[in-house]
Amino acid sequence: MTTFIRQLTLIGAAAAMAPAFAAELPQSAELQYSGSYGIPAVMTFARNGSNYKVTSTIKVPLYNIRFESGGAISGSTLTPGYYRDVRGGKTYAEARFGGGKVSYGKPGEQKTEAASGPTLDLFTLAWQLAANDGKLPAGLKITNGKKLYNVGGMSRVGSGQYSIGGKNTPINKYRVQRGDSTVNYSFAPSLGNVPVQISYTDDGKTYDLKLKSIKINGKPVTP
Repeated sequence: MTTFIRQLTLIGAAAAMAPAFAAELPQSAELQYSGSYGIPAVMTFARNGSNYKVTSTIKVPLYNIRFESGGAISGSTLTPGYYRDVRGGKTYAEARFGGGKVSYGKPGEQKTEAASGPTLDLFTLAWQLAANDGKLPAGLKITNGKKLYNVGGMSRVGSGQYSIGGKNTPINKYRVQRGDSTVNYSFAPSLGNVPVQISYTDDGKTYDLKLKSIKINGKPVTP
């Protein structure tokens, strides 16, 4: 009996030490957000075998902005092959990855640089963080299609409660230093670590996306 109790104690200690943040990436997800000034936005994540695709659409006045990236997925690691910023149906900027290089920029203004580590866009990074206990990949750079940004690190800036459909759920808050600006993420551990809030500034415009509803693998999910 003493040995059995000791084993239970060890199991309990291991469970307490296990990361509570990491989550398995879903086959598909659809996240509906409200952006700045109530502008609607939606982000989808989809897996197809060893490939993935992340699409985020923000319905700004007069036209839509679509941020799209896709690539390979292995376990909890996302390796992008491309990223594209499409505005009003036309490519505004894009980046392509492969052969140890990154090509990026607006059409006709492409630059190519050697890649010493992974390069992710902000939305793909959200899923990468969700699946990896909130840990940044080593040597990470961030792109918005127009530029490459060095990442100065990430810090946890607290926890709290977030309301979805009138029900509260716990969240963990993180801040990523991107060049001379910051990107803020909040994740909901009890909801598969989906990003409930993403806020950042780009081209002088501030985007503050707040989650309103979730579908995971085709089914609505609530706290």
